[in-house]
Amino acid sequence: MKRIEKMDLETLRQLHRAGLLDDAKAGYLALLRKKPNEAEALHALGIIATQQKNYGEGIEYLQKAIQYRPHDPTLALHLANVLKLQGLFSQATQVLEKIVQTHPDYLPAYNNLGTIYYDLGKLDDAISYFRLAVKKQPDYADAYYNLGLALAKKNHFSEAIETYQTLLKNHPDHFAAHFHLACTLMRDEKIDDAIRQFLIIEAKYPNHLETQMNMATCYLKKGNFNEAKMHYQKALDFAPDDIQLHFNLGIINMQQGNIDRAIQHYQQVVKVNPDHFPAHNNLGAAFLSKQHIGFALQHYQEAFRIQPKNEAILHTIKFLSENQHLLASPPDYITSLFDAYADHYESHLLHALDYQVPTILYEALVKSASLPSHALAILDIGCGTGLCGNLFKPYAKKLVGIDLSPNMLAVAKQKNTYDELIVDDFTSYLKGQKNNFDLIIAGDALVYTGELNELFHYAHVALLPHGLFVFNLEITDKPNFHMNQSGRFSHQKEYIDTLAEQSHFKILYYQTTITRQQNNEPVYGHVYVLKIKQ
Repeated sequence: MKRIEKMDLETLRQLHRAGLLDDAKAGYLALLRKKPNEAEALHALGIIATQQKNYGEGIEYLQKAIQYRPHDPTLALHLANVLKLQGLFSQATQVLEKIVQTHPDYLPAYNNLGTIYYDLGKLDDAISYFRLAVKKQPDYADAYYNLGLALAKKNHFSEAIETYQTLLKNHPDHFAAHFHLACTLMRDEKIDDAIRQFLIIEAKYPNHLETQMNMATCYLKKGNFNEAKMHYQKALDFAPDDIQLHFNLGIINMQQGNIDRAIQHYQQVVKVNPDHFPAHNNLGAAFLSKQHIGFALQHYQEAFRIQPKNEAILHTIKFLSENQHLLASPPDYITSLFDAYADHYESHLLHALDYQVPTILYEALVKSASLPSHALAILDIGCGTGLCGNLFKPYAKKLVGIDLSPNMLAVAKQKNTYDELIVDDFTSYLKGQKNNFDLIIAGDALVYTGELNELFHYAHVALLPHGLFVFNLEITDKPNFHMNQSGRFSHQKEYIDTLAEQSHFKILYYQTTITRQQNNEPVYGHVYVLKIKQ
C-alpha cells in the first residue's frame, strides 16, 4: 500500500469519505508540506477539524484556503458554517452576506443566512432569505422546509401549511415535511387534517415515536380517549420507560374509571423517577378511591417528601394518619388531573360523556328564578374551560371564574367570557368575600369535595341578601357522602338538605337527572337551586 505521504488528492478524499479522518488528515498535511498553497487540502483539513469538533482549527484552515481561492463561495459557506457552530453569528452573517453580494445565484448562502437568523429569533429576516432562495429555485427543498419552520414559529400557520404542501408536490417522500405539516395542522386546530397526515406517515414509518404521540394528542383533542390510548400504547412499545407516556396513560385510565390500570402506569413513572410529584400525588388519589388507605398514605408521604412545604398534602396525610375519612380530593390531585385534561376537556365531556351539566343548571335556574339581563354579579366556582360561563354570561354585569387548574383557565381566557379568572381553591376564595355576588354557580365542582359544611357557610356569606346558589352533585344512598373509584364524591340528599337549612338557604328547585355517561353507564345526580332565606 502506498505510504500516506505519497497519496494524491483523490486517494485522500476516499480516505476522508470512508471516515478515516486521522489518516486523511496526515495525508493532507503531508501534501501541504510539498504544496503550501493547495487550497483543496486546506479546505479538507478545515472540514476534518470541524468533524472532530476542533472548531478553532477548522476556522484557521478554511481562512487560509480562502486566501488562495478568494472567489470560491463553497469555501466561504463552509467557513460561515463553522463560525455558526462556534456561536460567532455576527461573523458568520458577514461572510454569508458577502457571498450573496458577489455570487447572487449561490442559493445555499441565502438558506444558511435564513437558518442563522432563525436561530437568533429574527424570524422576519429568516423568512425573507428563505423566500429569496425558493424564488430563485422553486424546487429548493431545504429552503422550502426551513421557510415552513419559520412561518410556523411565527404562528403563520396557513402560510406554513401551504409551504409544506408545495414542498411535498416536488418532493413527495420528504419525511420531515410530512411530519411538520401534520404538526402545523394540529397547532392550527385542523385536527382531522392532521390525523390524515399522521396516518400517511404511520403507514410508511409505523415505528416513529413522535407520530404516535402526536396522533394520541389529536385524538385527545377530539375527546376520543380509546384511540388516544391506543396510540400512546403504540408509542410505549418504542419507548417503554418514557414517563410522560405512562403519566398520560395514567390520566386517561383514571378518567375512564380504569383505576387499576392507572395505578400501574403511575407506578412505572415513579419507578423511573422516584421524585415525580404528580405521579405520587395521583397514586395517592387512585389508592384512596379504592379505599386502600395504607398505599394512599405512602404515596402522599412521598409527595410531601418532594414538596415539604405543601400544606394541602400535609393536611391529607394528617387525616389519613388519624384514620379519618378524606373530606375532599387533594387540591394538587385536582390541579394535576385537570391541567393534563385541559386541551381536550370540552370535546371529551360533550362528545364522549354526553355531558349535560351546564344546560341542566341553566334550565333549573330559569325555571325557578327571574334573571334580569346583564344585571348580576356571578361567581362560577370550578369554572374549568368556561362551559357554564358561556350560558350564564347574558345575565352577568360581572362574571368571575375560579379554578385550581391554570391550564383550564388558559382555555377559558381565550373565550373572552369572564371579566376575571382566578387560580384558587373555591372555599379559600369564598372566605374573602362578603355580600359580593348575586349568583354562585358550581357546575360539577362540588363532586371533588365530600364535606360541604364550610363551603355552604362561606357561600352564604359571599352572596347578597337575595342571592342564589345553583349546583349539581352525584347521588349516593350512603350516609352523608362517599368517595367513588372515579375519585369523585357522591352525596346523600338528606345531608345536602340539612346543610341548606343549617346555612340559612331555602330550596327553590330540586331534581334528579342524568348528568353524563361513565363507562357507557348513566351517572345520576342531584340538581339544586338554593336561595338565601329572608
